[in-house]
Amino acid sequence: MAVNKQKKDHPFKNHKMPFPMMVFFSVVTFVFKILDIVSPKLAGRLALYFFMKPPQFGTPRREKKFRDEASLSFITVRDRKISLRHWGDKSKPKVLLSHGWGGRCTQLHAFIQPLVDAGYCVLGFDIPGHGDSEGKASNMMDAASIIKEIESQEGSFDAIIGHSFGSATTLLSINKFGVKVNKIILISCFADIELVTTLFGSLFALKKTTIEAMKTYALKKYANNYNINWSWDGISPKNTIKTISAEILLIHDKKDHEVPFEQAEVLQAAAPQAQLMTTTGLGHRKILMNAKVVKTTLEFILRR
Repeated sequence: MAVNKQKKDHPFKNHKMPFPMMVFFSVVTFVFKILDIVSPKLAGRLALYFFMKPPQFGTPRREKKFRDEASLSFITVRDRKISLRHWGDKSKPKVLLSHGWGGRCTQLHAFIQPLVDAGYCVLGFDIPGHGDSEGKASNMMDAASIIKEIESQEGSFDAIIGHSFGSATTLLSINKFGVKVNKIILISCFADIELVTTLFGSLFALKKTTIEAMKTYALKKYANNYNINWSWDGISPKNTIKTISAEILLIHDKKDHEVPFEQAEVLQAAAPQAQLMTTTGLGHRKILMNAKVVKTTLEFILRR
């Protein structure tokens, strides 16, 4: 993984990092250096705490219109209220928006009105620790199980549009939790979870022993939480996508510095039925607001 290439777009390592955040990362990095020596197991537990704790970002003005226009409700999953938004007629076929880490459902706002105009009901949820949902932490199994709960309460989806982390959890919801969907759109999806752990490790200069201790602790802590059998590598999209029979559209930018374009090629190789749309110069987030991306996605969903 090209960590140096990702640095300029990394939400915690760009030149705009506030001074208090710089101090925070410096202090935590120092703590990990001590724990790496004193207690690798404790270092692993602390690493998992930060690994599952999402960054907090405000909602941009461009999203507030869609946030306010939606019908807002809450579902309860493992004692947390999860925000669920609807746009359009609830009796129409449903398309679910699955957002990325540190985001919120309205981050995919560019898809909402075109889908509603095409006769769909659009659903969006915020995973725990994001948007209007309760909780301070989450993980891939957690988010995937919430997608299953939404399906149980709202009915089946005609399509799911996922971005980054939300793409990975979409695949996991189908692979491990049995979610049924006709078409899947995976935008800026990583193929290998090791890419994510390597990027995370670079934040605090973690040693490999700490990363391994983090994985071991996660497998033990969540062994029975979701009623599924899972392994660290087993939840990688490159593995879960192999079991998917639904139609798949991959969308990825060649200049994505957070999730390299090669990850999309790995996914396409693992799922021969997957189509791949490439863009250039949109990066990891602007791709969500590109008119051509929205048009291609809509045409893919409408095609019969």
